[in-house]
Amino acid sequence: MGAPFSGQKPAGRTSARLLSGIIAFVWRMNHLAWGRKSKFALLGLLLSGLFVLFIQSSTYRKSIKRARAAVSRQDLAVMRQAIKNYTTDKERPPQSLQDLLDKHYLRVIPADPLTGKKDWVPHFGNVVVGPGKTSFGIDDVHSSTNDEGIHNNDW
Repeated sequence: MGAPFSGQKPAGRTSARLLSGIIAFVWRMNHLAWGRKSKFALLGLLLSGLFVLFIQSSTYRKSIKRARAAVSRQDLAVMRQAIKNYTTDKERPPQSLQDLLDKHYLRVIPADPLTGKKDWVPHFGNVVVGPGKTSFGIDDVHSSTNDEGIHNNDW
């Protein structure tokens, strides 16, 4: 999987530049003949800058998790639709996700954006394929992650 947002700078690049600028400024000010109050003001500025960097990195991580969860929901919707189409056309559910590839209902099995692997967990059960007719096979698929904060297996 490539970068989630191709137009963005890598995480921390602007934050590191800002932090190094603040440190250089404080270092220069320490070498000038400033009073004690000014040095405390600069220390306060440095701590404020560090606080802003901390909040910014936390927000960035949360937005990446939300983006990965959105991609995961989309991948699940596509695979579930492929399972439904296969079951309707063949009048039996697929026995593996590979069946969906072999019969061209999916081009590829996508990697789970939350794990980076193709480790989707198929759910097997009896599926109604016609009036009074059932067959055993895959009736759903979900992620292998257990992080309910980001990924809900009900998707």
